[in-house]
Amino acid sequence: MRHQPPKPRQDAAAPGGRGGVGWVGLAGLAAAMVAALLVLAWLPWGAHPSLQPEPTLAPPPAPARATAEPSKAIAAAAATAPAATPRPASPAAPEPGLVEVCGFGAVRLPSDDPNPLQRIPLAQRLAALEQAEARLGASALPAVRGAGLLIGARARLPGARAGVQQLARLAAGSQDPALYSLALRACRSWADAENGNCGLLSRAQWARLEPDNLQPWLALAAEAAARDDDEAEATAMRQAALARHSDERAGLLPALVAQGLAHAPPLPRALAHSLARSLQDGWTLTRSSHAEAWCSADALADASRRPTCEAVAETLALHSTSLADVQSALMIGRHLGWPAERLRALAQEQQAIAMLADGGADGSPSAAMQGLDFSCERLARRESWSRQVGSRGELQVLRERAARVPLAPAPR
Repeated sequence: MRHQPPKPRQDAAAPGGRGGVGWVGLAGLAAAMVAALLVLAWLPWGAHPSLQPEPTLAPPPAPARATAEPSKAIAAAAATAPAATPRPASPAAPEPGLVEVCGFGAVRLPSDDPNPLQRIPLAQRLAALEQAEARLGASALPAVRGAGLLIGARARLPGARAGVQQLARLAAGSQDPALYSLALRACRSWADAENGNCGLLSRAQWARLEPDNLQPWLALAAEAAARDDDEAEATAMRQAALARHSDERAGLLPALVAQGLAHAPPLPRALAHSLARSLQDGWTLTRSSHAEAWCSADALADASRRPTCEAVAETLALHSTSLADVQSALMIGRHLGWPAERLRALAQEQQAIAMLADGGADGSPSAAMQGLDFSCERLARRESWSRQVGSRGELQVLRERAARVPLAPAPR
């Protein structure tokens, strides 16, 4: 009898979602979710679009082989974008209750609303976001232009649905897998946008654009499982097992925005980057991994799956750019019966990295407070973080940070 893996949920609040989160990351994820929700609250024009999930953590001790290469779109943006000008240090708040919004000034927060962006007049917020979208749209890099279309659509600027359709059309004519995956995610973010140009996109084409990336094969397998096509699901998983790296492009959107707005005025940068982070956080928090479903403890009762799951888990553990991928590898490794010593090492490094991941912009653990700090100093640090993730990959940057702090003992 075939063991049916759980099907990805179709009613989540944002595309791409995090599945199988370990206990070491729960506090950070909760804080990030609070920050993301509070940031989303200031978006203009009321209701937010219906979001749906995209089918699709303890890194190993320093692997002998290199991890996956960060997105070429981000690397190109980093190479072509001029160096950002130094940002002035944020002035101290003149009195209690006042906080800084970079490019706008000091605002007074009411006791029942901790989000300073709510204090900026709606017309001024819209004008700043329109300016950010226009600057991103003027980039020579298609992925940066795509980021601008997504920022404009998510901000509920005029023509939101048209922006998603324009992004889909841009991706359909492109050979850039980063842009293509971004457009796929955007089309699944708006329930009313899946027709039109979004119908030109497919996970099969994504897999053709980068066959050595495990992620599009996992997405294809999840799609086949959703329609109960066992043969297609198994075929996609076998292809995933042959992939040489895994890149789900964690931090792609904020990195593209940071590069495209390197010399924009501060308020458009602050608003666009915060919006990009809230979108990326939503995708991360609702991420699901079909690898975990296919290689669950029950599913592995079918011994024929073990070789596929071993290969997939090794790729996730040793050749990924994503912290979430390595968490998936740890979970699958437990089901496969990996040696206790290896699991302990994975869990130990994952614990150290998870403590840094929720802070994001500078590695501090207070994600919720960072999410509501829009000072010029914090903005510069967030943009720097996004550029680092874009050029070297999330996992590599976090490992470098973790190497500078003592590791806590892993749970037994």
